[in-house]
Amino acid sequence: MSVTLATGAQVAIASVYGVAKAMSVVTNAIEAVATLEAAHGVIVNDILEVTSGWGRLDKRIVRASAVATNDVTFDDIDTSSVSKYPAGQGIGSVREITTWVDISQIQNASAAGGDQQYADITFLTDVIQKQIPTIRSPVSLTLTFFDDPLLAWYPVVRAASDSSTPTAIRITFANGSKLYGNAYWSLQTIPNMESQQALTARIDLTFAAEPTRYAT
Repeated sequence: MSVTLATGAQVAIASVYGVAKAMSVVTNAIEAVATLEAAHGVIVNDILEVTSGWGRLDKRIVRASAVATNDVTFDDIDTSSVSKYPAGQGIGSVREITTWVDISQIQNASAAGGDQQYADITFLTDVIQKQIPTIRSPVSLTLTFFDDPLLAWYPVVRAASDSSTPTAIRITFANGSKLYGNAYWSLQTIPNMESQQALTARIDLTFAAEPTRYAT
């Protein structure tokens, strides 16, 4: 058994992206291999935002685990199922996340959603109700922080909030594991005000794609 404390976790937002590079092929494999345009510049351990014709891959944040000329392997991204990832339809582009900005003064973080939804398939003759899984509910994350608009990260988060487009988040846990996601950001600019309490505010995130978790 292994237990990791929340204490020491660090949250960061992507602040600078590279130029998008065309992705002409994505394989159906236990670890997807993407063929990028020449002189793509991607190296091992780069963090990439993927735009893909595959809905399950589109907008995901992935790590490059291997690079062989123009072929880049997406670390732990399983696209082997042709029913979920129809052959030849995953093409698109990638862009590297080149700069992250740490979000300081977070008081707590609370995740919600991701619950499995079900469709009822009970027959008239059944005496026990039956269900089959369908989709999952939206995944959200709320960050409560001690308010200060002079913090270095504040304008970066505000810009992401104003843009209404997905911006990447990275959470580094105390055990060294990392979680990457792509989310819509919403910044509360009017702080909570309680007598004899520090000013606090909130950042709400709704994920645009499935987050990716790496053990190291």
